[in-house]
Amino acid sequence: MWISKKNKIVRIFSLMLAAVLLLGSLSSCKGSDDGESTTAPSIDAAATVTEEKAVLNPLTGEKGYDKALLNNRPVVISVENHPDARPQWGLCSSDMVMEMVAEGGITRMLLMYADKSRIPEKVGPVRSARHYFVELVSGFDGIFIHWGASTYAYKEFNKGYCDHLDGKSISSCFYRDKSRYVDMEHTGYTKGSAIIETIADKNIRTTLKDGYASPFKFNDSASALSENACTTCSISYSGSYTYTFKYDSSDKLYYSSLNDVPFVDSDGKQQNFTNLIIIYTDITDLNDAKSRVTFDLDEGNGIYVSNGTYKNITWKKGNATDMLKFFNEDGSELSLNPGRSYIGIVGTGREKLTEIA
Repeated sequence: MWISKKNKIVRIFSLMLAAVLLLGSLSSCKGSDDGESTTAPSIDAAATVTEEKAVLNPLTGEKGYDKALLNNRPVVISVENHPDARPQWGLCSSDMVMEMVAEGGITRMLLMYADKSRIPEKVGPVRSARHYFVELVSGFDGIFIHWGASTYAYKEFNKGYCDHLDGKSISSCFYRDKSRYVDMEHTGYTKGSAIIETIADKNIRTTLKDGYASPFKFNDSASALSENACTTCSISYSGSYTYTFKYDSSDKLYYSSLNDVPFVDSDGKQQNFTNLIIIYTDITDLNDAKSRVTFDLDEGNGIYVSNGTYKNITWKKGNATDMLKFFNEDGSELSLNPGRSYIGIVGTGREKLTEIA
């Protein structure tokens, strides 16, 4: 190709400039004159930065949680488990589920959400509180959502240590689903956006008190608990409420069935958990007209099931606002595998009915 003299000069000048720039960049890669390194961070340093950014959900131990939410109070919703309440809405969306007997052998569940923005637009049926629910929720410094309460529970609310929204006195975040052909008591629901708005309207504190930010310890990844295998765990709350949790090794989850029927959410999804924490305590009849009971929430024994294995544990709570804590048999604090947890509180009289296989 023919190149003019003018273009040839321009091309030579461009080549010289490129050479000068190349020499400058090579020099800078060797380090500056004052001895400070200008090299890129090492792989180890980059890993450290990544590790610092790994924020854990305080209820599940799963990574990717928003750091700005770490000091936020959890929201806890009381959901009934009467046959006419099924299927329930919102069960599989919660970070954690606590379950125990209310009365008449019928259980109720406390659905716990670390991030209230993740509460679905339909959760329930929402039912009334019991005084031991109030104490359990307060152990997480939670905001309690319920529809009514026993006389004993209202006495606890009146002490002022548990913030709550009651469907009996607040209509802004509760509603009836009249399309369900069951008794009215089984038709009450709540929705996440309305809960958030009502908490703001009522000027309820949304940040945790000191000492409540880390309710549980977590392992870095799923690990076996012991050499004791557990692919099936059955627990009995009463003569009519027996749960069986079956382990699926493909996803390391325990899938629940109630009285041999898969326990599913409103969308047909079967309840499943990474961790099963079953604790035993004395349940005493209060001998009132409504067959209310009370729970000893001081301390006791239990089992922890996860990753196809199990081990014996102990637990302790104490006062109404004390955290519920779990321990290994040697007294050290229990570390959970990351994932959703189910906490079942079972009467000591039915401990012998627990089956592990």
